[in-house]
Amino acid sequence: MQLSPEPMPQSFAPRSETFAVASKPPAKPQLQARTGGGQHHIAGLVEMREIKPGLVLQRMRVQDLADKETQGTVLPGVKIGLVVGGRSDFWLGPHSFRLGPQAGAQAGAMLVAVAEPDAYRRQAHRGQAEHKLVLTLLPDWLEQLGGEDARARARIQAFGARHLARLDWRPSARAIALAHQIVHGPERPGLIEQLYQEARVMEIVAEGLAVVAGEAPPQAALSLREHRRLRELQGRLDAGEFEQGGLAEIANSVGMSVSSLQRSFKAFAGEGLFEYLRGRKLDAAREALAREGLSVGQAAALAGYGNAANFATAFKRRFGCSPSALRARG
Repeated sequence: MQLSPEPMPQSFAPRSETFAVASKPPAKPQLQARTGGGQHHIAGLVEMREIKPGLVLQRMRVQDLADKETQGTVLPGVKIGLVVGGRSDFWLGPHSFRLGPQAGAQAGAMLVAVAEPDAYRRQAHRGQAEHKLVLTLLPDWLEQLGGEDARARARIQAFGARHLARLDWRPSARAIALAHQIVHGPERPGLIEQLYQEARVMEIVAEGLAVVAGEAPPQAALSLREHRRLRELQGRLDAGEFEQGGLAEIANSVGMSVSSLQRSFKAFAGEGLFEYLRGRKLDAAREALAREGLSVGQAAALAGYGNAANFATAFKRRFGCSPSALRARG
């Protein structure tokens, strides 16, 4: 592990360290950088934006260029984080986190309260991708929570006051899809897209705070054996082993009925098996549009759609922009 004693460049430091959020957001609410391979250890899009006073959105869509550890300070606030692509390795104080599909989960999520300043470290791995959304609810924002549900408000504020308190959160398929749309949305969203983005953020915040308030519906628990079996299946799915197979063939390969597999896989991944497979194909189509210059029709075929219009609708629902707009950004 390479330790970097020097601070990151001023233009980049607060944005690459996703959890290192100042208690008062910058004077300019829109902070964005696209880094190159010359002087930084990550390349891609990193953005921080104040959605509302005290509510800060940060998103990363980057690739590590070197094995390197960077350090910072995380300041008070409740952190709601989802890693929807690649892997994220970091530490908050003494606690380590490894989140993301390449860390063994379809989408890694965290709910953490930071009540006082503490150390933050991020470990970069050469060639590793990291697609991450972090929403920071600053203390002032939490104090202004309204409504008549005093019990829920008290639970949320009590959680925010417990330094490095963590809650186990399995985000819903809806929350995962919303996070995908935010992370993979346009780099410079227009007015209407910003409004959609803010609506997605508030829906994720509502789900996260429902967990804190104890109001989220319980999700089916999996045994260690079931979790291991489904994680192995996920690896086979991601490797394309069942490209031509149906649900019955997949279920038979793991010794489960179709209904049991659907139920267990949703508890494991936050979405049904069919939705997961469709999402992976859309992810592959997005990469092909962005990196290989495929036409929209070719990308639709790659994702298994015979109709380009249906593909465009599903694509925009998942990523927040049309395939033609992504291809034009190229």
